[in-house]
Amino acid sequence: MRTAEQVFVGIPGPELDAHTAALLAAHQPGGIVLFGRNIKDAEQLNELVTEIRRVVPETVLAIDAEGGRVDRLREVFGPAPAASLLARNPTSLSLQAGTWIAQALRLFDIDVDFAPVVDLDRGQRDNALDDRYLGSRPADITARARAFLRGLHAGGAGGCLKHFPGLGGAGQDTHFKVSVVYLPQQVLLADLDPFEALARLAGAVMVSHAIYPGYDGESRPATLSPPILGGLLRGRLRFEGLAFSDDLEMKALDDWGDLPTRSQAAFAAGCDVLLLCHTLEALPDVVARLEEPGLAERRQEAGRRLETYRQRLRTLRSAREYLATMRSGSRGERLENVRQALAQIQESGEKKAPA
Repeated sequence: MRTAEQVFVGIPGPELDAHTAALLAAHQPGGIVLFGRNIKDAEQLNELVTEIRRVVPETVLAIDAEGGRVDRLREVFGPAPAASLLARNPTSLSLQAGTWIAQALRLFDIDVDFAPVVDLDRGQRDNALDDRYLGSRPADITARARAFLRGLHAGGAGGCLKHFPGLGGAGQDTHFKVSVVYLPQQVLLADLDPFEALARLAGAVMVSHAIYPGYDGESRPATLSPPILGGLLRGRLRFEGLAFSDDLEMKALDDWGDLPTRSQAAFAAGCDVLLLCHTLEALPDVVARLEEPGLAERRQEAGRRLETYRQRLRTLRSAREYLATMRSGSRGERLENVRQALAQIQESGEKKAPA
């Protein structure tokens, strides 16, 4: 397996320009993450994905399609229901949301939804998680996230739990600054419950950039922390699936070296796949740092986990509901069906949810 496969990258805009295409063709990264900047409408998105598949045929296409404030496909399908709405409704609504969001992804050959968020709502309002919580109690979050994941799988898409080991206690937004979760370990353990219950079902988790002194005495961000990745994720939870870093270009990591340095540190600590969501030009330098001899065992381990997850994605493409939908009607009709279904879920949730 090529080392670049352990890196998922972002691309600059709605078209694949010559410079971007050349970089992707030369290095063949394992995945490409799509953002709002890449999506204008259905026709444009279809053309972009077709071109990506031509240049990087085996790449995994991923997107953040949680619904609510993090909904990259809004311009194509209209708004998908937010987690906060799902949290006020029966789990059947989470199942429906997951199923139709997956149908939306698969209409454009997108493989993975970086969802659901399983962080506990601990009352913090400055950490970019407003509207993204499925609840404040581990049991409620687990039930809704399980239903959402099963919906994603039924619709033919993979999922990913985030943000390990729980970001609900963070007081700051790690996109813009360092955030320290000062809660003691005995309190933090409740945040692990949804991950422990659902990690095997999801097959993948995304690791946060917050600092947890209760878990790591050296106060390293979770993405760079062997005690959190090795001790908690692989030890306590016994999780053998895929660990994604959060975007390594977030400001929370500014004090931890340049992008190649922090990428190497995250990989060495136990992140199997590294997300570089903005600076595609850094890919060659990051790959070079991951190819250092001391990381040979990590490369083999991470490569095995990525291949297992890819096999999961291939299996999900044969899901009964996905195949039935793809065989029914024209592409335009299927797209309109997804739009209408998501709108109906939104309307139904608002009617049923208590005031």
